[in-house]
Amino acid sequence: MRFRYRAYTGGPDPLADPDPPSREERVETVALERLRAREVDGDGEGGGVRASPAGGSLSGGLLAPPDRNGHGLTPRELRRLGETALRDIERSARGPGGGHPGGGGRGGDPTGAHTPREAGDDRPLDPVATVRAAALRRAVSPGPLLRAGDLRVAQTEPVGAAAVSLLVDLSHSMVERALHTAATRTALALHTLVRTRHPDDRIQLVGFGESARELTPARLVAHEWRRTPGTNLHHALRLARGHVRRHRGLRPLVLAVTDGEPTAHLGGDGRSRFAWPPDPRTAELTLAELDRLLREGAEVVFFLLADDPRLRDFAAEMDRRRAVRVVRADAEALGPLVVDRYLGRRG
Repeated sequence: MRFRYRAYTGGPDPLADPDPPSREERVETVALERLRAREVDGDGEGGGVRASPAGGSLSGGLLAPPDRNGHGLTPRELRRLGETALRDIERSARGPGGGHPGGGGRGGDPTGAHTPREAGDDRPLDPVATVRAAALRRAVSPGPLLRAGDLRVAQTEPVGAAAVSLLVDLSHSMVERALHTAATRTALALHTLVRTRHPDDRIQLVGFGESARELTPARLVAHEWRRTPGTNLHHALRLARGHVRRHRGLRPLVLAVTDGEPTAHLGGDGRSRFAWPPDPRTAELTLAELDRLLREGAEVVFFLLADDPRLRDFAAEMDRRRAVRVVRADAEALGPLVVDRYLGRRG
């Protein structure tokens, strides 16, 4: 990635971060979290999660790093973190409840997969998969050309389900403004909500800094926030558009969490371009990518965690577009607002 700099005019300096903490400092942090976790009930009722020897925890608003051996959180710990974050958000949520139009029906677009046909199944037969299943059966044991057990039906996306993309700003300014823990907890809570209560929905987590990438909850928790300059919303929106296109039969919803205007974009060679103050080309390409996403039928909601003049100007450009909503939030309100929007409510 190539960096270009101009006169610095305010806000966090993208390259003025301190060196990452030493191994000793990381060990001390984990030890402190363990001491705190001993005072918290293991079921998360106190707002924290008991730490384990192999990982860290999200407790009391702090995100502990991995231990000195580089081990991350176990799947069980991640699950409990998500459950605790979701429970905290639900307790603090305000406003009337609403129903999520999540799916459970049939008849959406084909997914490309197939399953054996069952009695009473009204889904269309998949002839190619049926012939393949019959051929494989005969290769093992000679028999009739076709049996009932060979029949395969095409899987389809459930009607009414949603394809959800949560885009999380990973830039160092999120740490400078003490917003990174709220963003992480929100992402874990939403991921848990979708996977446990609305499994027909498809959720994608995208982190964006100087570039964007799809993340698992574990990779999001392990992210080194202080080492990420740049805000490449352009790349994040492109990944979200890919998620929408992979699930065309689902209701597309894109939720973006950021505290700054775009300062990076992808060049024609696929490499990131960063500049401060931002190159006008960055905003132009980002808005063009947003328009492409809207043409795919997506609803896009931006949650703005700061009120900088430059960000206000960019937000005004986004807000002029139909199917785009701009919501101003702080760390405390972020989780309830994101969850409420996913559930189809007004935060």
